Amino acid sequence: MNCPEGFWCMQFKDWLNVAILIITAIAIVVGPIVAVQITLRFEEKREKRRRKYDTFHALMRTRRVTLSPDHVTALNVIQTEFHDDDRVITAYKKYIDNLGGPALPPGSTTEAIRHFVDERDDAFNEMMFEIGKHLGFALDKRELAKYSYAPQGWVNIEAEQNAMRQFALELLQGKRPLPITPFQPSPSANKFPPPPSTPR
Repeated sequence: MNCPEGFWCMQFKDWLNVAILIITAIAIVVGPIVAVQITLRFEEKREKRRRKYDTFHALMRTRRVTLSPDHVTALNVIQTEFHDDDRVITAYKKYIDNLGGPALPPGSTTEAIRHFVDERDDAFNEMMFEIGKHLGFALDKRELAKYSYAPQGWVNIEAEQNAMRQFALELLQGKRPLPITPFQPSPSANKFPPPPSTPR
């Protein structure tokens, strides 16, 4: 059958060439878009992982300095950074409940204070264990409790600052007097010689 030259008389190889051209055009348009989307998803996943590591490291660095702003900030982002891990969130809530619980009454026994501190430390170590497991760290809860360090000097400085702050507040609120005594400089502290005595 004779077929005049035209679109409908194309041979198989011609159809194949047209298909290749169409596929190439689609790849040129769609390929970069898909590549960008894949890259963005990869970057987003990597950024989420980095934020989780940053939170974990901040808590590990400050586990004996719980009043540190870095420690408090890291605690406050756990709900958002680890929302996909129920065990982490459960341990976090238990620790926060412990932190927000009633304080020990004044005059508590040493044993009661020790028990109170141990409960708080156990809740924190449980939370850190779950976060570490989520990130692939094989942590031991006993080692978490044993191998953390803060110099006694830091503890002393913090206690002194709290005492000075409390004193200043009581003073400003009129709850504490400020004793004032006349100051007599020591003669030995004077860098000038004494004045000559006048003859009588």
